[in-house]
Amino acid sequence: MSWRQSRRVWVGLALAAVLAVASIAWTWHRHALADALVRADPARLQQDGPLVRYALARAPAVYAANCASCHGADRRGDRRTGAADLADATWVQGKGDVAGIETTILYGIRSGHPKAQGFKDMPALGRVRQLAPGEIGDLVDYMLALSKQPHDAAVAERGRALYAGKGRCAECHGADARGSTELGAPGLTGPAWLYGGDRDALRASLEDGRHGLCPAWIHHLDYADIRSLAVWLAAGARDR
Repeated sequence: MSWRQSRRVWVGLALAAVLAVASIAWTWHRHALADALVRADPARLQQDGPLVRYALARAPAVYAANCASCHGADRRGDRRTGAADLADATWVQGKGDVAGIETTILYGIRSGHPKAQGFKDMPALGRVRQLAPGEIGDLVDYMLALSKQPHDAAVAERGRALYAGKGRCAECHGADARGSTELGAPGLTGPAWLYGGDRDALRASLEDGRHGLCPAWIHHLDYADIRSLAVWLAAGARDR
């Protein structure tokens, strides 16, 4: 082997060693960031720039692989299935902070996990005959009035009494119809709707109930992936 050939070999070996060391260092760095992300206090996490940047870089691929099929690639949700809009600042469950979103992802909503959220369903007021068809129509007009949509004022006034009384709607959705993030009961004043706020969608909700769920991801996703998603979703909603 000539001197030049020998030199090329040694240079190649040195370059390979440098690349190997750099790869190991980068892998160690990512593991260290993931560990720090998991250990961080979620209430103070958003003040830690490097960890936030790491989470924001990690989350989109995790979302695309696991969440987009229900909530959409644009995070805008799907009213046909009741998959929540994750891109706005309105939250049905929790306050939209990192800890709250993380809890939802970990344990799900009506998922069957012992720590799942959303322990109440929207009852089928029509099918169980708690309300007659005409009364459901009255309630629909009241909800249209609440959300400032075209409605019959006299019919809506009858619906107002049903909302607070026989329909027992205020028990979950509140006297002001703004919902309860503790119960996971959505607001009824619009414009954010889980299943749609037009006349047909509202009637379907009252007639047949709603039983949407989100699976528990605690046994399916790495904890750093879950926290990254929570940071990313909380940041997106906060920036809107």
